[in-house]
Amino acid sequence: MFSMHNIERIYIMSAMDHYKVFYRAVKTGSLTKAAEELYMTQPSASYAIRQLEEQLGAKLLVRRSKGVEPTGEGRVLFDYVERAFGLLQAGERKIGEMKSYGAGIVRLGASDSLCKHYVLPLLESFRARYPGIRIQLSHGKSEDIAKRLAEGAVDCGIVHLPAGDGARITASRPIRDCFAAGPAFAELAAKPIEWRELARQPFVLLSASSRTRTFLRAWMQSHGAEIEPDIELGSVDLLVEFAAKNIGVCFVTRDFIRRELESGELIEIRTVEPIPERSIGVVSAPGASLSIAASLFVDELSRHIASG
Repeated sequence: MFSMHNIERIYIMSAMDHYKVFYRAVKTGSLTKAAEELYMTQPSASYAIRQLEEQLGAKLLVRRSKGVEPTGEGRVLFDYVERAFGLLQAGERKIGEMKSYGAGIVRLGASDSLCKHYVLPLLESFRARYPGIRIQLSHGKSEDIAKRLAEGAVDCGIVHLPAGDGARITASRPIRDCFAAGPAFAELAAKPIEWRELARQPFVLLSASSRTRTFLRAWMQSHGAEIEPDIELGSVDLLVEFAAKNIGVCFVTRDFIRRELESGELIEIRTVEPIPERSIGVVSAPGASLSIAASLFVDELSRHIASG
């Protein structure tokens, strides 16, 4: 059914055509040349100018022996029209660049540790292939990232699962946590130890509100054990440094300390009952319309995470 919306749309398109005729007429100094460039008849071009003049209530062009030239009002209008068409062309070029991944912005949310160990390995190759795409990293805990995702403040994130209501998970992978300490605790690494013995050790742990600490607390309580840390820290990197200096036992994702375990800076302390796996995942807001650049990055990050 033909509606007012259709009428408004036709009017807007016609008005744009009128401005195109006006713009080309001033640029070429000729209505005939403007009509040729726009693949229309000269009478149609003249009609477009008359319509525009009636709409604005001002004379825009005057005829001279060699063509047309703008009036005072026409020169003022031309300055604005020229800038407007310049912006339209710039917008079209930018969309073209984005479609070819030559430009764009990705707003990524992640904790420092997840970014360092799971995102950074991808970023080097991604940036080399798509140097025009900018990455804006928003730091925070998994709960913070999930909230920013729901608010539309980030396009995607990498978080500890579960990710909260509504988040769309595009990829996930299991992670394994472990207890680790410096060489001074080597005796504890000789064989798997019981909870009671482990709980007697000094501990260096992440803050009580962290997802890792919450997981550890729930798991320990399920075995009737409690751990009170001697030191609480807000950074995994600091946690590893403190543990390597023999200050206490830490609880950390094993992937984060692979190098330290291989070098002997840290030793792994095993428990009689293995620590259950957790998962991390790439998330985006459900139903959100991602930009071309963000869609590309989410796809690549998802493949990277899923491949392990």
